[in-house]
Amino acid sequence: VLKSGTMRGVAASRARLSITPSSSTRDPHRRHPRRYLARANAAVNELQQVKCFDGAWYGPEIKSRAQEWIWVLSEEEVNEIDIALSAVKAKGLNDIVSFGPETFTLPTLGPKLVALGDELVSGRGFAHMRGLPVEKYSNWDVCAIFHGLGRYMGTAVPQNRAGHIVGHVKDLGQDPNDPLTRLYTTNAAQPYHTDSADIVGLLCLSQATSGGHSQVTSSVAIWNELVKRHPESAKVLLEPFVVSRKGEIPPGKQATYTIPIFHHTTEGRLCAIYDRSFIEAALKMADTPRLSEAQAQALDHLDALACSDELRLDMTLAPGDIQWLHNHTTLHARSAFTNDDVKPRHLLRLWVSPPKGKAMTLPAIFAERFDTIEPGPLRGGIRVEGQTLCVPPEP
Repeated sequence: VLKSGTMRGVAASRARLSITPSSSTRDPHRRHPRRYLARANAAVNELQQVKCFDGAWYGPEIKSRAQEWIWVLSEEEVNEIDIALSAVKAKGLNDIVSFGPETFTLPTLGPKLVALGDELVSGRGFAHMRGLPVEKYSNWDVCAIFHGLGRYMGTAVPQNRAGHIVGHVKDLGQDPNDPLTRLYTTNAAQPYHTDSADIVGLLCLSQATSGGHSQVTSSVAIWNELVKRHPESAKVLLEPFVVSRKGEIPPGKQATYTIPIFHHTTEGRLCAIYDRSFIEAALKMADTPRLSEAQAQALDHLDALACSDELRLDMTLAPGDIQWLHNHTTLHARSAFTNDDVKPRHLLRLWVSPPKGKAMTLPAIFAERFDTIEPGPLRGGIRVEGQTLCVPPEP
């Protein structure tokens, strides 16, 4: 496990910011990734120039290199967080929304968080931070800390119609079969998906009695395997699907929008935007065309690869753990869970938009969901009329 005093896995060198498929002695395409990419690309060249991309990682292999992506907060780093928290309280600052690096000051930890943000966007796309002693903080304190950490990577953006910039991932008894229900408010399984922001952070406050496990998969690896195994489905996933907004409709927009799932960026990278539950919610609307057989099969192929043992990375988030993900290059999921009556599963969530020069270049069509593709505080999030940004200490 990596002690973050050295930050070897986050800021060691710029070269580590571009992860290519791992070199496994068991799998030829991982021993010689560029040779594999060339063969796969040639095999599907006739299908609208569908091609593979660098930057993929595979769960079992990257799990063996956990020291590169697990960051255990040191005692000194926790003390620095406590000093920053005490400072904002001493100044009488209570509006967490307004906190930034200039108010929640982390002199040594802050630059490491900036480097972590760079690694998320330009490198492997995920990290696992451990060791925040959440049990000693009040609800307000832990919300302030979480937001303060994330602000070193960018601006926190709203996650729902209520304007929550620190959200609560907790079973609130909502019906998962209701097409307007966001699944994070239920105990149902959340299939592989991306969130509507560049970066998502999930801070565990308490675990479920059973279930609620996290899975992460490289969307680049999913794409490359689609090209290799199901090139016809890869092509279909470059075409638009109808997606519901689940009732959270920005000004001037409609209840649904259309967008492909996979995209090629002008930087020569691959990015994805996907949540099948939002596609299925759109299908329950009268004016949405039914999926074609090819579309349904393509989604099935995508989902099967995402949860496959070969690609998937399993994570267990304990209290005080933070999972950081880059939504454009990873998909994440959660298994169904059950709670006891004493301390139910409860996570805090943060959506972060990196500043200009730190964010991935997005295709123009992403503005349908992200409002704008220009990096900065207005990119991403859920934005509706009459919304006021806030940080509720309770769900």
